[in-house]
Amino acid sequence: MTAIQMYNEFEIAYEAIAGGDAPGYEPYQVSIILTQAQDKILKALIGNGIESDDTKSLVFGPFTQTESYSGYSMSDMYPDTFVIEVDQTPYWSILNERLKQSAQGATIEVKSIDHATFAANVDNPYKKPDSTRYFWRFIEKGQVNSSWNIYGPTDIHTYYISYLDKPDPIIVPGVALSTVIDGITVDATIVSNGLECKFNSIIHRDIVLMAAKMAKAFIGDAQGLQLLSIN
Repeated sequence: MTAIQMYNEFEIAYEAIAGGDAPGYEPYQVSIILTQAQDKILKALIGNGIESDDTKSLVFGPFTQTESYSGYSMSDMYPDTFVIEVDQTPYWSILNERLKQSAQGATIEVKSIDHATFAANVDNPYKKPDSTRYFWRFIEKGQVNSSWNIYGPTDIHTYYISYLDKPDPIIVPGVALSTVIDGITVDATIVSNGLECKFNSIIHRDIVLMAAKMAKAFIGDAQGLQLLSIN
């Protein structure tokens, strides 16, 4: 679905939900709402893994990137815990993590936990991870990058992080030249044609419907509507 088509379908869905006499939205506002809706739909889809069904594979597969790390230290604070220094800047959403303990070893899943879960379960043999199923990871602030604490393995040969970059916004035609939306500066081409959703069209109508519902909610939220109008 092109940006123009998404704009048209948004207006139809919004009018159906909010009523024909509901206040309209300018192209800039529609672009912000569609972009926010895209984020919501993508994050809801990510759920517990990107390859759990065909829809997720189609949507995220072409945009999934994987970073690998091989250097580590041992934690001074947590027993039997490895520390990897990670630059999190590129990561809009982490899709999955896994590691190999040796070059020829199996790839084992790594699960994100919080500090409270670690403290409550690290001494419980029935709760803590084992090398045949998964390991644990929790994050702390490092001196330069974030310190990713990995508990469970006996060694780390390679640590893998699969992730998505921040998605480009959806911008409908008619937004003023040089307007900046979510890091993208509107040029003449975008003014005329918009900037369409890069993800598989299988989720486009879900995004439009979510945006229409959000637009309806903003009608009774004067502050929210005002924020949408700030360039």
